[in-house]
Amino acid sequence: MIRISALNTCFILILKTVSATVFSVNNTSVYCHETSLSKIVNVLNIKVQPADQTDCKGNKATFSVVIEGNVGIVHFQWLRKRPFDESFASFSAKDSTKLSVYNIGTGNEAPDGTMYRVSVSDQNGIVTSTTASLKVNLIAGISPVGIANFTLNQGEDLLLKVLTAGNPPISYQWIKKFGANDWRDLQDDSTVSGSQSEHLNFKSIAVSDSGIYKIRVTFPTMDANQCTETSAITRKINVTPLIDLESPLFVDLSSEEKILCQKDLEQAWWNDSLKLILPTTASNYQLEEHSTIFDLPSSHFSDNVTPADKLILHWGIYTNGNLALPIYDELGTSLDNRTGQISLHPQKIILVSQPAGSLPDQIIFWLEDMSGNLTPDSLRYKIKLTVIPRPEIISDF
Repeated sequence: MIRISALNTCFILILKTVSATVFSVNNTSVYCHETSLSKIVNVLNIKVQPADQTDCKGNKATFSVVIEGNVGIVHFQWLRKRPFDESFASFSAKDSTKLSVYNIGTGNEAPDGTMYRVSVSDQNGIVTSTTASLKVNLIAGISPVGIANFTLNQGEDLLLKVLTAGNPPISYQWIKKFGANDWRDLQDDSTVSGSQSEHLNFKSIAVSDSGIYKIRVTFPTMDANQCTETSAITRKINVTPLIDLESPLFVDLSSEEKILCQKDLEQAWWNDSLKLILPTTASNYQLEEHSTIFDLPSSHFSDNVTPADKLILHWGIYTNGNLALPIYDELGTSLDNRTGQISLHPQKIILVSQPAGSLPDQIIFWLEDMSGNLTPDSLRYKIKLTVIPRPEIISDF
């Protein structure tokens, strides 16, 4: 009796009485209530979980769920955890199966690495989804960072690099501004390389490379598609022209070295006859003995373009070619005629007395434009002056 009673006692939460059955065991009749479990068919479940999303900065990303087994009114509470948040928290999201996140990667609302999930509730209970992440493809900057404008002399080098976040890019395209809304794809040429890579390299930059640059980057997304972002970050390059692509062509210079006699010859012995056989005295050096006429061809200027402003011809005599040790320093003569033959008025230069064998002096010519650009030292025209011991005069003829 006890065993049979135990077999017919059901410990369940939901019971339904079906019928009363009479059992006969060992000729003894026993009444026992037969019970059965009601079938529960409506259990809230998330059938499709929210999926990870990837798109370009500024675009819209959408997370969604599909539910089943819901009973009565259903509510959706979306939660998020940004990279700088300690835990998941609710925010101003619609009570919906879908969550649309606009302008991803901008501000603090939806930065790269934000995670999302949703809690779904009906009259029977609540379930929470798995976590989905947001990956933002974006152009984070252009290196060197913090320099918006570059000023270089013609012939210098410059390297720019795009910095990105999110998925590794599929392709790159640097672009250059030619007008108000006229941005054109950059192509590799004699000075530019890497126009379709993360590195834009200027080698021996030209004046024509001056301008404003930015980059367009194509990224992959999670659904095997792709998206493109055009940088809002720009870099401006100013290339200062040099007026010294080649040294000026000096005309009729007798030599690039001039030998002078040590000072203090006796005036009684210095006459017309001696001038024919003795070097010029170091105390009175006439620049006119070397022609001051030279050619300044248009090819002398950057990109063969003649500067619009005046040029200044500097010249003087300097100890050992050191401009910090001037013997005679002509600060500069304005040249109105910027190409062709140019002539200076002859100048008389009084040289400082120098002992024989001392450091040589040099006459140096170089050019300057109104922006302060100078002919580099390697292209300046130099005439070496050497002082020798005075000859022994044995006769006054």
